Amino acid sequence: MREFIVDLSAAESFGDFVAAFNEGFCRHVSGDWHGRSWDAFHDYLSWPKEESYRLIFRAWEKSKALGPDERAMIEQICHDNPHVQVTFA
Repeated sequence: MREFIVDLSAAESFGDFVAAFNEGFCRHVSGDWHGRSWDAFHDYLSWPKEESYRLIFRAWEKSKALGPDERAMIEQICHDNPHVQVTFA
């Protein structure tokens, strides 16, 4: 199973989260999320050619990049995409 790792260990702002998501995921599936649209974030999760894949958010709990509402939104979007095995590590 293909695996993508979004490393949030150095992320301290939402912009840092966007950069980490682009580096760990979007650029591997030919994209670049600008962070302005949750719909676009949702759409990117369907871009890999694999029917299913693993997406790991490393340092999820320790990262200061996201507030509670942003975390809840990301968790919900990931939950709404059952083809993605998500780990919030």
